[in-house]
Amino acid sequence: MIHDERAQRDLLAIPPYINQVGPADMSDPDGEEIDLNIPDLSSWPSSAAEELKAVAELVATSEPPMPLGKETLSFSDLLTHAEAAIKRLTPTSAIDRDRCIYVISLGEDVDRQKLVAAYWDARSMGILKLPQDNKIASSTLYVGSSFATQKRKGTLRIRLRQHLLSAPKGTYALSLAQWATGIEGSVTVQAWQFSPAADDGMSRLVVLGVEDWLSRELQPMLGRKGIRN
Repeated sequence: MIHDERAQRDLLAIPPYINQVGPADMSDPDGEEIDLNIPDLSSWPSSAAEELKAVAELVATSEPPMPLGKETLSFSDLLTHAEAAIKRLTPTSAIDRDRCIYVISLGEDVDRQKLVAAYWDARSMGILKLPQDNKIASSTLYVGSSFATQKRKGTLRIRLRQHLLSAPKGTYALSLAQWATGIEGSVTVQAWQFSPAADDGMSRLVVLGVEDWLSRELQPMLGRKGIRN
């Protein structure tokens, strides 16, 4: 039961057609039935398969990516040296460094159990939006991708800063410098850039397709294992 008089008045003010059900929901204001043009159900699986085949062919015929570099840092040095490493991976001469895939991996000297414990301590505080724990003892910490647009430039640079240093409130990222600087050992960042396809949409399909496959291959400790998961 609603006890607040204002809430009662608000409910009474809602137009009556909001609560209509049945055939009336499929009609326009003039009472004519709306044609949604939904394809025949029997064609859905085969049509979807054909579209996936086209994407697979696009990915298979794309050029291999160009390596952008490799940077290794001690966890304890992230606050002081991460920015310089990011700039070396994303020089201004490379414009925006879009259509990129990056992999963040752990050195053999890193104690995975201590890292996971520190991760959960940070996550339990509820301040940082940290990627999910995949509960895998992998040498790969995270796999990601970035795309620049006309409104958002330098997305790889921005994303690496969010992972190695810190991210804005509400943004999912590793933010390693905020919780992992006490971990002994090193972290390595590698990045690659794909050549542009016929248009931005096709370029994105190529990068996401490769990222999906690479995530399943490398089995990262943190983050979604493939963009479709």
